[in-house]
Amino acid sequence: MKILKIFLYVVAAIVGLTIFGKVRQSLAANSAKTQAGTAAKAGAKDPGLSPAGFFLLTCDDANNPRVTIMSPPNCPSREAMVARELEASLQAAGIPCEMKQEIAFTFTSPEEAERVNRYMSNVANPLVLVRGWAKGNPLPQEVIAQYQSGR
Repeated sequence: MKILKIFLYVVAAIVGLTIFGKVRQSLAANSAKTQAGTAAKAGAKDPGLSPAGFFLLTCDDANNPRVTIMSPPNCPSREAMVARELEASLQAAGIPCEMKQEIAFTFTSPEEAERVNRYMSNVANPLVLVRGWAKGNPLPQEVIAQYQSGR
């Protein structure tokens, strides 16, 4: 009789531990789905890089028909010379462009500021904006591709 009681306790313990393990697996799977859903929602706010390698800087310039090249006027630096050469290449390709010394825009959320800071941390000069999408020191072909994509 004692053996039967011990056997029943062992079976009950195995069943209990199995149920406990299944509940933990289920909770872990639901947690992973929730985290994946949160990451997908966060990724929806950050469209990532365009095929030409540009990142979304600001939606305010989405309707700007001109490419903006950020460079100080009459500067003898190498970056300013690259900016002037880029401007000439774009004008030769028939793409309207302008040189600006500075830009200003406002962030609507901390996530937007974090996204822009993440991309801007390694941007080389000159900074080029195409309809609100930006890239540092792009090749003329990249700017033309971004402009023609309509983004």
